[in-house]
Amino acid sequence: MLRQTQVSLPVNNFENRIQEIGADLLEDMHSLSSNQKEPLTDKLMSWSMNDNGFKTQLFRFVDTLPALKNSKLVHDYLKDYLFQPDVNLPAGISTALKAGRFARSAFAMTVKLQVESIAKRFIAASKPNDLLSILHGQWQNGIAFSIDLLGEECLSDDEASEYQNKYLELIQLLSQETCSWQAMTQLEVGYNHHEPRVNLSLKISSLIAKVDSINFDYTLNSLEQAIKPILISAEQNNVFINFDIESYALKNLTIKLFERCVTKYQFHAGIAIQAYLHSVEHDIQSLINTAAKYNRQFTIRLVKGAYWDYEVINAKQRGWPIPVYTKKVEVDASFERMAEKILNQTPKAVGQGGAFLALGSHNVRSISHALAYMKELGLPKNAIELQMLYGMAGTLKTAVVNKGLRLREYIPVGELLPGMAYLVRRLLENTSNESWLHAGESQSRSDQELLASPHQHSLLDEANHDTK
Repeated sequence: MLRQTQVSLPVNNFENRIQEIGADLLEDMHSLSSNQKEPLTDKLMSWSMNDNGFKTQLFRFVDTLPALKNSKLVHDYLKDYLFQPDVNLPAGISTALKAGRFARSAFAMTVKLQVESIAKRFIAASKPNDLLSILHGQWQNGIAFSIDLLGEECLSDDEASEYQNKYLELIQLLSQETCSWQAMTQLEVGYNHHEPRVNLSLKISSLIAKVDSINFDYTLNSLEQAIKPILISAEQNNVFINFDIESYALKNLTIKLFERCVTKYQFHAGIAIQAYLHSVEHDIQSLINTAAKYNRQFTIRLVKGAYWDYEVINAKQRGWPIPVYTKKVEVDASFERMAEKILNQTPKAVGQGGAFLALGSHNVRSISHALAYMKELGLPKNAIELQMLYGMAGTLKTAVVNKGLRLREYIPVGELLPGMAYLVRRLLENTSNESWLHAGESQSRSDQELLASPHQHSLLDEANHDTK
């Protein structure tokens, strides 16, 4: 049953179907979450969401924490960051920061443990071998995986070579480990295609020391040489390789590299595409043309994008046009349009060229829209894959798995220090008032708000603007 409702626009049959699917998912989620207690890490995030000053200083501290080697430094830096004029501290934290020397030491260690606890919520393990039992457990729960080796931009050839070796070792380790796992039809049998058990995600900025989008052709050739051994090994070991998209500056290089590689190497292929970019429709059309021209099947992981703050600030600083939509409702509407565009390209036969949709979202409305559109096209459940981040949206994951849908978790692996940039991005997404991640499980918003059509909101915004 829907929670408190609000006035809405008239809806057509397709919109009615979206609402029905969404209401069913939310009802399952409410039932699953009714007995769960809020952990301390979630309380910390709730505080962050309610106070931007506290959030900013807390995340600056999180970024610094790995370099702080003793409790005195942890306490001193935490005090420096949090005792700022624009920060309203929760009463307990303020008192603890002012406590005596011995209490300060205990408090500092408690804070460090809590931050590490948050990191472990989003970063599954520091080493691949420590990950195996986690992956097997999730597999038995009906959840597949895509592994991301943490680390931002490589700064040296040695670092890039080390990253390449780690991926080659990971392909061997996981392909051998997973071959003895129990068969799971829900996870392995896609519509007109097979899903490998091992799925890896990689970023082009980690493949070579300097990814230069200005020196396009040279960089493209260097990237191909760096990724070639990984793709050959992936093909030999039946491993899926997904190309992650990073900042807008690297987008064209990533897409061009992917299009070149899928025409040369017969690996199971996928690429992420960001719906918040104004260029997203052109990007997807380019991929569709490649699939048709070379009769190639691959997956497009549609995400909304995690670099929104950076793209907006960077464009403003340089006086460039902002490459992303600046309102959440615009991003949501773009996401739905692009999901339809990709679903229209679903291969109708084994071996037929086309693109499968992997929907990277924790937003119930976005998921419901895609499932409703699949019904319009007459596509079965296994024509889509849902992808969600490790450590988030637990009840939504359980609800979609119970409905027989294929779910894959995006699982970061790596040390805390190189993983800090990733962790801070996840924290910012999870505590933003505009966050689609947090809104998906929010207890403070009605079901009707969570399922509201972004297209209707856009029309209302335009109507309100015209009457002013």
